[in-house]
Amino acid sequence: MLQSLANSLSSPLVHGLLLFVILQLLSRLPLRGRHIYRWASCVPILWIFFCSLVYPSVLLIKPLEDQYPTIKLSSNEWQLTDGIVVLACNHFDDDGLPFVSKWPQCTMQRNLHAALMYNEKPLPIYLAAGILNETDSKSQAQYNKDFLVTLGVNPKDIHIFPQGHDTESEVKALAPHLQNKYIALVSSASHLPRAVEYFRLHGLSVLPIPVEHLSRKNVSFTLGLPNAYSLYRSERAIHEYLGLIYQRYIK
Repeated sequence: MLQSLANSLSSPLVHGLLLFVILQLLSRLPLRGRHIYRWASCVPILWIFFCSLVYPSVLLIKPLEDQYPTIKLSSNEWQLTDGIVVLACNHFDDDGLPFVSKWPQCTMQRNLHAALMYNEKPLPIYLAAGILNETDSKSQAQYNKDFLVTLGVNPKDIHIFPQGHDTESEVKALAPHLQNKYIALVSSASHLPRAVEYFRLHGLSVLPIPVEHLSRKNVSFTLGLPNAYSLYRSERAIHEYLGLIYQRYIK
């Protein structure tokens, strides 16, 4: 339930407008100092505006994305690991779409990078996740295996465990099969701080492999108009911060 609530409230448009409505309602009740609520209702609108700008949204997500350095395909660092874990994201089970349109960017980049790593050095690949959507005919782990096979990975080198619906439960499904192994962990850059901690809690040693960066390594201040992509970047950052709060202080 907490995960569902966090997913719903991650968007500044949702929690910002919700807070605006609540403050507006409070300003209309016969309460002492109700004019304060009226003025305070401007804050959520300013927050939405802030999150929709390029530079502020980059500032929100960059501390997450910069926690782990980029590992190049040619690096010996990841080639010393015992295998590759690719965390699941999502898949659109729609036969009316071409193959490449069935994958959101998070899945596309994670799987593609894992396939490129495999082409450099064929290591076993471990995938987890069950059925994530009502329309899915297979588990997310199986979909991701199909993706990797399409890109030339030997099916015998792919080990799937079709359990789990989020990172925490995916790691729980994988953990018994990864004991005493050093694993290259491929996931979105902003998601890795939380993902690495789940593996650590199971006593697993991983090398973070960040992909799907939503900010550049070197950024400078820029002015611009509000835009939907910056809102999305802010939403991704807020989602991960909420996840870290849950992981460290609530769970």
